[in-house]
Amino acid sequence: MTAQPLQSPSTPPSRGAPAPALRKAAIDAALGSLFAQVAQAAPGNLPSVLISGTIRCGKTKVASKLARRTGLHHIRTDDIRNEFYPDVSEADKRRIVKYVFRRLLLRFPTGVLIDGTALMDAPCELPLWAARRGFAFHAIGYSFDTPEAKHRDLLAYRAIASCWTKRSRTDAEMMRFARRLIRRSQDIRAFCAAHGLSYFDLESGHFDAERDRIVQAIRRDLETRQARARPGLLARLTPGATGPK
Repeated sequence: MTAQPLQSPSTPPSRGAPAPALRKAAIDAALGSLFAQVAQAAPGNLPSVLISGTIRCGKTKVASKLARRTGLHHIRTDDIRNEFYPDVSEADKRRIVKYVFRRLLLRFPTGVLIDGTALMDAPCELPLWAARRGFAFHAIGYSFDTPEAKHRDLLAYRAIASCWTKRSRTDAEMMRFARRLIRRSQDIRAFCAAHGLSYFDLESGHFDAERDRIVQAIRRDLETRQARARPGLLARLTPGATGPK
């Protein structure tokens, strides 16, 4: 299910406003609008899932195809960070993201796919919080072992595609960018290994096949989680379910 633009609060906070000035009522009102959008989309009953990882690794394309195949409602973290609250500091954005997505997952334990780099912003609290509560989390990174290999990949892609790689990046800039990507990918791989979280290397030289491989693996994981769920548990948590409060 294709991600839809999110509605912003009617009166966003002023630029540079401190965190206490962010009115909780305004945030909760925006959440109510988001909840209504998800409910109206009538997503499927697969468990909700978080997908994150290295920037520019193809995770959003993986998430988009997974959403189309499963009926999960796709939400990008950039929609929350940039459209909900574009005029606050990065630190405040991260706090808002954490609050919003915790509320979202508790409200919709099924039917939602959240994708974005922001899910793993330091100190990476959201993936650990989600994993402790049984939500699916999957990270994606590069399979390249060296910046030189990634640099060659970026230059080859720039030669055949009209994309972000053509935006005033010299070869030297692309090498610096490749080093950053590889370091971040290695950090994410190590973090996932240390905490028992799912991680996929994606070889961008065979992107379509790699995307489909990861989509299929995540889909199998969600179907397995759905089959193993205690009878009635997801039904009691799913919006609109009846039963004891």
